[in-house]
Amino acid sequence: MAGAPMDVKKVTATHFRSNGPYQPEEKPMDVKTVTATRFRGKLRAYLKEARANRVVLVENRRQAPKYLVDKEFLDSLLKEREAILATLEILADRELTGRLLALSKTIDKDVRAGRLLTTGDVFGK
Repeated sequence: MAGAPMDVKKVTATHFRSNGPYQPEEKPMDVKTVTATRFRGKLRAYLKEARANRVVLVENRRQAPKYLVDKEFLDSLLKEREAILATLEILADRELTGRLLALSKTIDKDVRAGRLLTTGDVFGK
């Protein structure tokens, strides 16, 4: 299989913006599938390929497939996951969600009226 072309797939990952309304943002994620033998033979090249949203899927007959991903990309996915879990935790608390929705209806008036403190006011910065 040394001369066989590599299988490149386009996968869509849905990301949520942390600022503003919860609108899914489509970001293509490239997945390159390679055999473990080919991966071992060209390790340096595949380490360079695993950048940003480019992922290398290493398949082996004896073990489950493994992904090689860029650390920064994985860190951003984990950060988004934590933010989504925190949001879900808040939304699961109906009482808290109700209070937040009620506050959101008056916040613009409170800001204009100067009834809210800034971060500088609270923390002295």
